[in-house]
Amino acid sequence: MAYAKNKKRSNNFHNSRVRAKSSHLARSKKIENQTVQGARRTILVVIVMAMLAVILAVFSVYFFNSERVVKQKITDIATDYYENYYYPQLVGTANEKASLEQIMSRYTRAGFARVTLRQLLLFDSERYSQSTPTLTNYCNEDTTYIQIFPEPPFGKSDYRIDYHYSCTF
Repeated sequence: MAYAKNKKRSNNFHNSRVRAKSSHLARSKKIENQTVQGARRTILVVIVMAMLAVILAVFSVYFFNSERVVKQKITDIATDYYENYYYPQLVGTANEKASLEQIMSRYTRAGFARVTLRQLLLFDSERYSQSTPTLTNYCNEDTTYIQIFPEPPFGKSDYRIDYHYSCTF
Protein backbone atom coordinates (compact mmCIF):
# COMPACT_ATOMS: atom_id res chain seq x y z
CA MET A 1 0.00 0.00 0.00
CA ALA A 2 2.81 2.34 0.78
CA TYR A 3 4.09 1.65 -2.62
CA ALA A 4 0.72 2.55 -4.16
CA LYS A 5 0.60 5.86 -2.26
CA ASN A 6 4.07 6.74 -3.47
CA LYS A 7 3.11 5.78 -6.97
CA LYS A 8 0.04 8.07 -6.81
CA ARG A 9 2.18 10.85 -5.52
CA SER A 10 4.74 10.33 -8.23
CA ASN A 11 2.01 10.26 -10.89
CA ASN A 12 0.52 13.49 -9.52
CA PHE A 13 3.99 15.01 -9.44
CA HIS A 14 4.63 13.82 -12.99
CA ASN A 15 1.24 15.15 -14.16
CA SER A 16 1.88 18.54 -12.58
CA ARG A 17 5.29 18.70 -14.31
CA VAL A 18 3.65 17.88 -17.63
CA ARG A 19 0.98 20.52 -17.01
CA ALA A 20 3.66 23.03 -16.08
CA LYS A 21 5.62 22.26 -19.23
CA SER A 22 2.52 22.48 -21.43
CA SER A 23 1.42 25.78 -19.85
CA HIS A 24 4.99 27.08 -20.25
CA LEU A 25 4.92 25.98 -23.91
CA ALA A 26 1.54 27.61 -24.39
CA ARG A 27 2.82 30.88 -22.90
CA SER A 28 5.96 30.78 -25.02
CA LYS A 29 3.91 30.07 -28.17
CA LYS A 30 1.57 32.93 -27.28
CA ILE A 31 4.54 35.27 -26.82
CA GLU A 32 6.04 33.98 -30.06
CA ASN A 33 2.75 34.66 -31.91
CA GLN A 34 2.60 38.16 -30.44
CA THR A 35 6.19 38.80 -31.53
CA VAL A 36 5.47 37.59 -35.06
CA GLN A 37 2.34 39.73 -35.23
CA GLY A 38 4.27 42.74 -33.92
CA ALA A 39 6.96 42.17 -36.53
CA ARG A 40 4.34 41.93 -39.26
CA ARG A 41 2.73 45.17 -38.11
CA THR A 42 6.11 46.90 -38.03
CA ILE A 43 6.92 45.71 -41.55
CA LEU A 44 3.49 46.83 -42.77
CA VAL A 45 3.95 50.26 -41.19
CA VAL A 46 7.39 50.62 -42.79
CA ILE A 47 5.97 49.66 -46.21
CA VAL A 48 3.09 52.13 -45.88
CA MET A 49 5.46 54.91 -44.78
CA ALA A 50 7.75 54.19 -47.75
CA MET A 51 4.80 54.33 -50.12
CA LEU A 52 3.68 57.65 -48.65
CA ALA A 53 7.21 59.03 -48.99
CA VAL A 54 7.31 58.04 -52.67
CA ILE A 55 3.87 59.52 -53.34
CA LEU A 56 4.83 62.75 -51.55
CA ALA A 57 8.05 62.97 -53.57
CA VAL A 58 6.18 62.51 -56.85
CA PHE A 59 3.61 65.16 -55.94
CA SER A 60 6.26 67.61 -54.78
CA VAL A 61 8.20 67.19 -58.03
CA TYR A 62 5.02 67.84 -59.97
CA PHE A 63 3.61 70.71 -57.91
CA PHE A 64 6.87 72.49 -57.16
CA ASN A 65 8.33 72.16 -60.63
CA SER A 66 9.73 75.62 -61.44
CA GLU A 67 8.43 75.62 -65.01
CA ARG A 68 4.91 74.72 -63.92
CA VAL A 69 4.92 77.28 -61.09
CA VAL A 70 6.17 80.11 -63.33
CA LYS A 71 3.71 79.34 -66.13
CA GLN A 72 0.82 79.10 -63.66
CA LYS A 73 1.72 82.47 -62.10
CA ILE A 74 1.90 84.12 -65.51
CA THR A 75 -1.45 82.57 -66.46
CA ASP A 76 -3.06 83.79 -63.22
CA ILE A 77 -1.67 87.31 -63.66
CA ALA A 78 -2.74 87.46 -67.33
CA THR A 79 -6.26 86.31 -66.47
CA ASP A 80 -6.55 88.90 -63.71
CA TYR A 81 -5.11 91.58 -66.00
CA TYR A 82 -7.71 91.02 -68.70
CA GLU A 83 -10.80 90.21 -66.65
CA ASN A 84 -10.41 92.70 -63.81
CA TYR A 85 -8.31 95.51 -65.27
CA TYR A 86 -8.39 95.74 -69.06
CA TYR A 87 -11.92 94.51 -69.87
CA PRO A 88 -13.69 96.98 -67.53
CA GLN A 89 -11.79 99.79 -69.27
CA LEU A 90 -12.99 98.52 -72.66
CA VAL A 91 -16.56 98.38 -71.42
CA GLY A 92 -16.25 101.99 -70.18
CA THR A 93 -14.93 103.07 -73.57
CA ALA A 94 -17.68 101.20 -75.40
CA ASN A 95 -20.42 103.11 -73.64
CA GLU A 96 -18.99 106.43 -74.78
CA LYS A 97 -17.89 105.93 -78.40
CA ALA A 98 -19.08 102.69 -79.94
CA SER A 99 -20.63 99.42 -78.99
CA LEU A 100 -18.49 96.81 -77.28
CA GLU A 101 -19.05 94.40 -80.16
CA GLN A 102 -17.76 96.92 -82.70
CA ILE A 103 -14.60 97.54 -80.68
CA MET A 104 -13.88 93.89 -79.92
CA SER A 105 -14.62 92.57 -83.42
CA ARG A 106 -11.64 94.55 -84.75
CA TYR A 107 -9.31 92.55 -82.51
CA THR A 108 -10.61 88.99 -82.92
CA ARG A 109 -7.97 88.13 -85.55
CA ALA A 110 -5.05 90.43 -84.74
CA GLY A 111 -5.55 90.53 -80.99
CA PHE A 112 -4.75 93.37 -78.65
CA ALA A 113 -1.23 94.73 -78.37
CA ARG A 114 1.34 92.47 -76.75
CA VAL A 115 1.70 92.83 -73.01
CA THR A 116 5.17 92.08 -71.67
CA LEU A 117 5.85 90.39 -68.37
CA ARG A 118 7.20 93.69 -67.07
CA GLN A 119 3.86 95.37 -67.83
CA LEU A 120 1.95 92.55 -66.19
CA LEU A 121 4.02 92.89 -63.03
CA LEU A 122 3.56 96.67 -62.93
CA PHE A 123 -0.15 97.00 -63.76
CA ASP A 124 -2.68 98.14 -61.15
CA SER A 125 -0.18 99.80 -58.79
CA GLU A 126 2.23 96.87 -58.92
CA ARG A 127 -0.30 94.42 -57.53
CA TYR A 128 1.94 91.45 -58.38
CA SER A 129 5.25 92.90 -57.22
CA GLN A 130 5.70 90.00 -54.77
CA SER A 131 5.87 87.63 -57.77
CA THR A 132 8.60 89.65 -59.47
CA PRO A 133 11.64 87.82 -58.00
CA THR A 134 10.25 84.38 -58.78
CA LEU A 135 9.31 85.23 -62.35
CA THR A 136 12.37 87.31 -63.21
CA ASN A 137 14.72 84.57 -61.99
CA TYR A 138 13.46 82.36 -64.81
CA CYS A 139 12.00 84.67 -67.46
CA ASN A 140 13.11 87.77 -69.33
CA GLU A 141 10.69 90.56 -68.46
CA ASP A 142 10.91 92.23 -71.87
CA THR A 143 10.76 89.25 -74.22
CA THR A 144 8.19 87.16 -72.32
CA TYR A 145 4.76 88.41 -73.34
CA ILE A 146 1.10 87.56 -73.81
CA GLN A 147 -1.36 88.51 -76.51
CA ILE A 148 -5.09 88.54 -75.86
CA PHE A 149 -7.68 87.72 -78.53
CA PRO A 150 -11.34 88.52 -77.71
CA GLU A 151 -13.94 86.05 -78.93
CA PRO A 152 -17.68 86.44 -79.49
CA PRO A 153 -19.98 87.14 -77.62
CA PHE A 154 -17.24 89.35 -76.08
CA GLY A 155 -18.05 88.80 -72.44
CA LYS A 156 -15.61 89.11 -69.57
CA SER A 157 -14.39 85.52 -69.96
CA ASP A 158 -14.71 85.23 -73.75
CA TYR A 159 -11.11 85.39 -74.90
CA ARG A 160 -7.99 83.35 -75.46
CA ILE A 161 -4.45 84.21 -74.58
CA ASP A 162 -1.31 83.29 -76.50
CA TYR A 163 1.71 82.97 -74.23
CA HIS A 164 5.23 83.54 -75.51
CA TYR A 165 7.79 82.51 -72.95
CA SER A 166 11.41 83.56 -72.98
CA CYS A 167 12.37 81.56 -69.91
CA THR A 168 15.10 79.18 -68.80
CA PHE A 169 14.08 76.42 -66.45
